[in-house]
Amino acid sequence: MRAAAPTALALLISCTPAPRDAAPPAPSVAAAGPTPPIIAAAGPTPPPSCARRTAGPAPAPLDPTHAGSGVALADLDGRTLAFVADEDDRALHTVDLDARAPLARTPLAGRPAQVIVLGDGRVVASLRDRGLLEVLEPTGAAAPLARLCLVPVASEPVGLAMTPDRATLLVASRWAPALTSFATADLRRLGELPLARDPGAVVASADGRRAFVAHAVGGRISVVALGDGGAPTSARELPTDGVEWRPRAALSKISSWVAPPVPSGAARSAPAGRKGLRAVQAPAPVRVDRRGSQGFALARAANGAVFAPIALVDPGPGTNSGGYGAARAQTAIDHIAVVDPMGERADVPPVSTHLGTQGCQLPRAAAIAPAEEVLLVTCLGRDEVIAYDARARIPGQTKAAGSARDRELYRARVGSGPTAIAVDSARGRAVVFTRFDGELTILPAARAPTSAVIRGPRKELSGELPVVVLPRASRLDEQRAEGQRLFHAAGGRRIAFDGRACASCHPDGRDDALTWSTPEGPRQTPVLMGRLDGTAPYGWEGDKKDLEGHFARTLSRLGGAGLTAEERDAIFAYLRAMEPPVGAADLTAEERAAIVAPPPAGAAEAGAHAALAARGEALFNAREAGCSSCHVGDELTTDGARHDVRSATRFEAARAFDTPSLRFIGRSAPYYHDGRYPTLLALLDGVDGTMGHTAHLSAQDRRALVAYLESL
Repeated sequence: MRAAAPTALALLISCTPAPRDAAPPAPSVAAAGPTPPIIAAAGPTPPPSCARRTAGPAPAPLDPTHAGSGVALADLDGRTLAFVADEDDRALHTVDLDARAPLARTPLAGRPAQVIVLGDGRVVASLRDRGLLEVLEPTGAAAPLARLCLVPVASEPVGLAMTPDRATLLVASRWAPALTSFATADLRRLGELPLARDPGAVVASADGRRAFVAHAVGGRISVVALGDGGAPTSARELPTDGVEWRPRAALSKISSWVAPPVPSGAARSAPAGRKGLRAVQAPAPVRVDRRGSQGFALARAANGAVFAPIALVDPGPGTNSGGYGAARAQTAIDHIAVVDPMGERADVPPVSTHLGTQGCQLPRAAAIAPAEEVLLVTCLGRDEVIAYDARARIPGQTKAAGSARDRELYRARVGSGPTAIAVDSARGRAVVFTRFDGELTILPAARAPTSAVIRGPRKELSGELPVVVLPRASRLDEQRAEGQRLFHAAGGRRIAFDGRACASCHPDGRDDALTWSTPEGPRQTPVLMGRLDGTAPYGWEGDKKDLEGHFARTLSRLGGAGLTAEERDAIFAYLRAMEPPVGAADLTAEERAAIVAPPPAGAAEAGAHAALAARGEALFNAREAGCSSCHVGDELTTDGARHDVRSATRFEAARAFDTPSLRFIGRSAPYYHDGRYPTLLALLDGVDGTMGHTAHLSAQDRRALVAYLESL
């Protein structure tokens, strides 16, 4: 019959916008011309090298925790430089922070996710769309960086970090989930360890014996042991799921005063001086189990503790609901998990108060001002930076049951799309990259700043934050730029009544690995990247013939105020521009010449896996298996029909489900319309006779079928 009710559609995409309108960089900023040949054309071709080639002063990295970010700070001859990874411009920008002036723009071989400055002044950028690291060298503060070499790494490298001795570079890759380590001296690969899906940010422990890796979905933090040589050897996963104690209504007449939850059987009394309130017996608060999500950021404190800003999500009871998630409740709330220095546990205490729609639902970057012990978190969609007290046991939860207004120090309003932050401790400032605007914002990194436009529950200050506009040579067209902004718009009520953004459930246009309560029953989040066109009808029930109708129903169920047709089409244009990352094999001749220290060929292992996948493809298309009767065409998308595969439960409103596309299926666990199968192998073992026929296959043939599906 057909393969699979539900698989979350795609998985990670390097959320990279497609075509762009060219625009020349500002003439006052040095820009790199045509890429010079990296290898001499005449005579024997020397092997490429990542070593420094320029004598003289080199930038000294300023981050004491040696963590990468979209912004890396360094000191060069008394000047503070910022190297900015601009994914939308496919370039690194060099900015003089003291003069607040852009100095140079260096085009790269791909879209940089993060950048880090090595101990000897070389600069490394992770190219998330190419499966490469690009190593560069400053030749002068005002000149574009010299491009030294390209280093292959697992597909979609995102997070970068160094060990405290600066001898080992750690790289977290999302598309092919892994942590890879390199020797910083020559970028020689030391080892690679597969991880759970969607790893992103990474930071090394203070003793250099382990690495902490955040996962964008799945609600976990990986603690990876590093061997004596720096190679990753094993990983443990710490859950970041949490609990919220939601108070029941306990007062009559006036409900503006809400006391902290009290033990069952105790009485709650009104504060002195309050009129119109009468004490009543306080019913026991309601326990709500929440799933960790949006794990994009990590920051390590001086004491070794690692802070992980996350969202805690209530996807509902797993049955039916009026929308997506619990009915009329705050579905996603902001929180901060704290991992102890030894990586033994992730402390996610119960939540008793939260900021509702004003919380940081899409945290994307974090940094610590060590002298002030302030944790700074960038909030995508709200265009804010929130400062938390890093001295607290759990920043953002300073009291067991305090006011939501006590959960932060202050907020700073910044430009659109804050995706990166770095701290200059010596000068008491932080630098924020706002990707959608293409700007750097400089703000004070202090517990009680005395100037700048900073707003929040505790501070109302006046002034103006310094802003540096980056001289981009390319940018998103107007429609896609608007779609990018709307897709990440959090905190308002146009998309959802509780402030959720599109990116709350579809980070980077992919899926959140969650199963939500819906009016039809439990439904897994589908991936959007690569799935908008050619996959009609829409919805797990296949009851919407066009994308516009499906989108309208989604907003209705989210309780959003709505968008205009032009805004809706802008979101569609933004999503259609998304493409999956490619591997390091897709290189130009010039790029191949710049490859250094390629990974071991592993020809025998690669050949065996290719043969296994080829066997799986033959099985997939065999009449006996029946997979290709529903998943048809080159893209293995859909037959456009609904099928009853005997998967409906008592919570289902319908028994037949739409045939999903299999594109990127290997990167979208869990599987089925309700996420009941954690792996593809478990799915094949569980659906024989209802979705194709697999019981007759040997264990090896089932592994072959999985290998083929994972290659799609």
